[in-house]
Amino acid sequence: MIDARKLWWQRLRAEGKKRARYLRYMLNDHLLVGLIIVLSGVAVTYKRWVETLPDSFPYAAIAAVAFGWAAAAGTVRTLFREADTVFLLAAEWQLRPYIRRAFLFSAMWHVYGLCLLLLLAGPLHSRFSSVPWPLFLLGLVGLKFWNLWAAWKGSYIAEPSFHRQSALARFGLAALAVYFWLADAPWLFLVTIVALMVALSIYLTRLTKDKMWKWDRLIAEEQRAARAFYRLANLFTDVPEWKEEAKRRRWLDPLLRLIPHGQGNAFFYLYVRTFLRAGGYAGLYIRLTMIGSVLLVVVDHEYAQAAILFLFLYATAIQLSVLPSRHRYLLWTQLYPLPRTQPAAAAIRLFSILLIGQNTVFHLVLFAISPHFLWLVTWVGGIVWGVWTAKRYVRPRHERKAGR
Repeated sequence: MIDARKLWWQRLRAEGKKRARYLRYMLNDHLLVGLIIVLSGVAVTYKRWVETLPDSFPYAAIAAVAFGWAAAAGTVRTLFREADTVFLLAAEWQLRPYIRRAFLFSAMWHVYGLCLLLLLAGPLHSRFSSVPWPLFLLGLVGLKFWNLWAAWKGSYIAEPSFHRQSALARFGLAALAVYFWLADAPWLFLVTIVALMVALSIYLTRLTKDKMWKWDRLIAEEQRAARAFYRLANLFTDVPEWKEEAKRRRWLDPLLRLIPHGQGNAFFYLYVRTFLRAGGYAGLYIRLTMIGSVLLVVVDHEYAQAAILFLFLYATAIQLSVLPSRHRYLLWTQLYPLPRTQPAAAAIRLFSILLIGQNTVFHLVLFAISPHFLWLVTWVGGIVWGVWTAKRYVRPRHERKAGR
């Protein structure tokens, strides 16, 4: 006889300990200070921007898409493992208490995300909507619980087309419900949406009656959620559980041809190839550059823009600093007849180029929106800052440890 309650709390504690270990590295003091400074500047600018919006701003439509997606997204985190298909499959009927706790845990986690989203939309909501925010949050929580329940019913169905159609239908119903509510539409529209949700609930209940869970799908969803967390954590520290295959991007091969062949460029070529093909480093670099550029356009204070510029250069260096450590356990890199200082020098060279390039993009944006002599000074300062952060933080970790 399986104690489902005890099994759930064991799984939850094990998962919590694992994530807490990586969160210590992800939420370090440097990153938190930078985030506080950036978010403070963005909050002030955001509030001023809301005050300048016309009364015709389509808040209801935008909120319908954002909150509809937030309400419809996500699944129940079961914390199942691959071995469970052997040891728990036969005891599925005993796991009802386990699933109830998994459902409540997942719902509370998603409700926390809804609260953060509503907090972000607070200035817009208070100006453009007459719906009190506690009542609006209560309605969103109800939508989230219903969507999680409908998503869980999908665990009885194997066909991928069913899950796509279900996700689209749930998003459509949630978005329409939010829009009709915020737009002060007649109650008949909301009643119609509720009736459709009831009908869909009855259909799902009958469709899944006497069916068993699709364990392969449940475990695949858990693995996908774990990979998403490990991918994020791997940007801050080494994650042994994180495994990702390299993807060749042929359209970037010409960049590799620009590197001269020779022993002096062996590790530099390896790191450039890793940056372009593995670990999502190129995508991270592009996203940080784009987000920083958008913030530079949105924020209208010169010194705040300068602070954002240096903070994003710093954040890029920190988050890409794990790239050289991907190869520390490979035997063939240790067999290269090359100086032991070459890996660190190659890493510093690559990241200096990347940070100087990002700094130049930021300043092109600044010069485009408001030409100012200050940007020439910060451009030079950004180059110095980029080279310094590359030398300070971007080094193979095994060399960093060896020097201690």
